[in-house]
Amino acid sequence: MNLVFKMIQGALIGAGALLPGVSGGVLAVLFGVYKPLMRLLAHPVKELKNTIRELWPILAGFVLGYLATSLLLEELLENYKTQSLSVFVGMTIGIMPSLFREAGEKGRNEKSYISLAAAFAVAFGILYLCNSQGFVITENFFWYMFGGASLAISIIVPGMSSSILMLPFNMQDGTNFYANVTGAIGGILKGEANIVNLIAIVVGALAAVVLLTKAVDYMMNKHYSVMFHGIIGVVIASTLAVLMLGSDEMPALYTAFTASTPAFFIHFAFVVAGCIATLLLDKMNSKVEKPEI
Repeated sequence: MNLVFKMIQGALIGAGALLPGVSGGVLAVLFGVYKPLMRLLAHPVKELKNTIRELWPILAGFVLGYLATSLLLEELLENYKTQSLSVFVGMTIGIMPSLFREAGEKGRNEKSYISLAAAFAVAFGILYLCNSQGFVITENFFWYMFGGASLAISIIVPGMSSSILMLPFNMQDGTNFYANVTGAIGGILKGEANIVNLIAIVVGALAAVVLLTKAVDYMMNKHYSVMFHGIIGVVIASTLAVLMLGSDEMPALYTAFTASTPAFFIHFAFVVAGCIATLLLDKMNSKVEKPEI
């Protein structure tokens, strides 16, 4: 039963790495596997023997959850844009108490709150600028590498959602860049994979792991509170961006809330459902013994 539960945890982390407004890294923190996972990524040769026994069911579940979620997202983002975003915003709201609790694990000080405010201002400013300029990207190897790196960052940096790095961008054909990247991964299950795009995504993800894992490990050990409060600022900024900023392909969520009274209550119900889901997830996790490595 413990093996099955670990695989479920891994599947949820994989799903969180893709879902807008959610971070696979945060879920890894909540499940107590973030630190051993980062040790494995930072020192794969040295730590493989020490960690693989406990982590392999989580890694297996991660792959399954990742692939299944990418396929699901392609459908949801195509046919249920605002409803999906409502659930994602609710999930972000629901995970905030856990994130604040984790951020204060080693205390808070003035630098913690400065980090939160600065990260919020920078993140929201960048997202607003990208949205207002209507930046359009071309489909090439480099941009799919960027997509792969963004997906990896969602695991490496707790609180950082990969979607927030991609949702502001549209392709030249009018489709959303985030939907294209998740669709490229989901194509594996459908037998429609674009090999070149998949290679670019893998290369970008591996580059992010190599370049960022040790840096994040250093920050977690030396500046824990500052790092986590900065992440909270990014999470708040990304949530506001989903609510306020939009494009023809990915509309701002507030437009759905203000469309009509029935639409308001429908989308509000989706927000509440997402919030309840992550609150229950955190409550369930608090009752489960976390793996010791």
